[in-house]
Amino acid sequence: MAETRTPAGALIAAVTAAALASGCGGAPRPAAGPAEYVKDGTFTFAIPADPGILDPYRNLLPHGEMTSLTYDSLINVTPRGQIVSGLAATWKADARTATFTLKKGITCSDGSPLTAGTVARALGHLKNPSPLSGLLVPAAPYDVGADEATGTVKVTMKKPFALLIETLGRVPIVCDKGLADPKLLENATVGSGPFVLSKIVRGDTYTFTRRDGYTWGPDGAAGNAPGSPATIVFKVVPNETTRANLLLAGQVNLANVAGPDRERLLARNLERFDLTAMLGELWYNQRDGRPGADPLVRRALTAALDLDELVNVVTSGTGTRAPGLVASQTQPCAADNVTGHLPATDPVRAAALLDQAGWVKGAGGTRAKDGEKLVIDLHYSPSEGEGSVAAAELVSKRWQAVGVTVKLTSDDLAAATRAMFETGDFDAYWAGLRFDLPTHILPWASGAVPPKGQNFTGIDNPDFVKLAGEAAATTGAAGCALWNEAERALLRDADIVPIAVAKQPFFFSKAQGETEGWLQQPIPTSIRVLK
Repeated sequence: MAETRTPAGALIAAVTAAALASGCGGAPRPAAGPAEYVKDGTFTFAIPADPGILDPYRNLLPHGEMTSLTYDSLINVTPRGQIVSGLAATWKADARTATFTLKKGITCSDGSPLTAGTVARALGHLKNPSPLSGLLVPAAPYDVGADEATGTVKVTMKKPFALLIETLGRVPIVCDKGLADPKLLENATVGSGPFVLSKIVRGDTYTFTRRDGYTWGPDGAAGNAPGSPATIVFKVVPNETTRANLLLAGQVNLANVAGPDRERLLARNLERFDLTAMLGELWYNQRDGRPGADPLVRRALTAALDLDELVNVVTSGTGTRAPGLVASQTQPCAADNVTGHLPATDPVRAAALLDQAGWVKGAGGTRAKDGEKLVIDLHYSPSEGEGSVAAAELVSKRWQAVGVTVKLTSDDLAAATRAMFETGDFDAYWAGLRFDLPTHILPWASGAVPPKGQNFTGIDNPDFVKLAGEAAATTGAAGCALWNEAERALLRDADIVPIAVAKQPFFFSKAQGETEGWLQQPIPTSIRVLK
């Protein structure tokens, strides 16, 4: 039966409502008393690292922050879990097709009209592998066409896929000028969103200016409501204590502060929204020639770690053990996939497994095989917070205790992208990749390695592939059971080790806004600057 959506919105189907809103703390608490708005003010968002290139089809990192300012999607999701209009005025879908009818009068930031053909070309462009593949772009093949006379875009799947509205409907649509010259998108924006990039100072600030005449935001929201900022500035502030100080001084309007400094902000009763975040996962590189290609080594490295200890360190005592790879426990297939499936903490067993794999201790206590030391190059990103730095250092210490030689490598966001998706030059990665639906795991844990796919650690787990394939074709509770069993197959082989989840608070100062969970910032048309 076809599923129809109208501009007024309808509740998302139960299978996806919680997932799309996962991590969302809802709207921030209302301010005491009536709000006093600043007219055409500046909203400053402190971010921990420079995002690198801004092309939304080549770099996922700025998606939740900057992309939503400058690129619209066909549909939007409200903080209360409703699907509402975006570029599309109406839409309908079943497992085989999705049809979107565009609003009239939409323009791109370069002044050109956004047409059905523009949208079709953007969705067609994404049929090639990209970082969005398997996340917002279905892994299954599809065709896309446009009817310019009716302003209609139609997507036709080659095989059933039940989440077309919730995936392709949320793709940021790049306008024709950007599609024709993708290199332009590295340092500029060409979209239909409420803001346009006006200035870059790499490593310092990204400045966006409000567009006049924008009226096609979520459910018809405009860009010039009282209190809407005329300018939005993203300011790179790596140090969390500095971010907290700037918030308290009123020099920035929004920042994520998840460590000890958040207590100062909570004491001041600042408004905030919370996102559930995966703060720790270990991904073992299984490509040819890497130690992690041997499952005995992966299990040994995992058994050498006290995961509860790592949870306490990475979350500063505020988080819990991750029960699986999907961040939100309100997701439709929520289950404890960790207990009884990951290798248990046992350093003695870890040493025995390394011996079994041929990595034996020498006179100096370090392990080697055939004259070659067991060296693990462990990468991490300081932009994920001080807790992640401390956790990576603790992992290194525990591995060294069983005779592993560890090289710790700190990556900024650009270096992380290179290591994961270009060079593949690492042995293990401490990361916090966020999955909102079980289907999102698939391209990261199977298929081709970059640049042809997203499987950046080269996981080859036949049980996972078989079970995930069955799950993709199965609806309801039976499908969830298959997805969970597929995930457990990854954990049993220690392909991926989920560590911790915690609430990530984003604090406002002299500002308000709402988020819906996917975004790492407020919905652009909801932002208000206060006196």
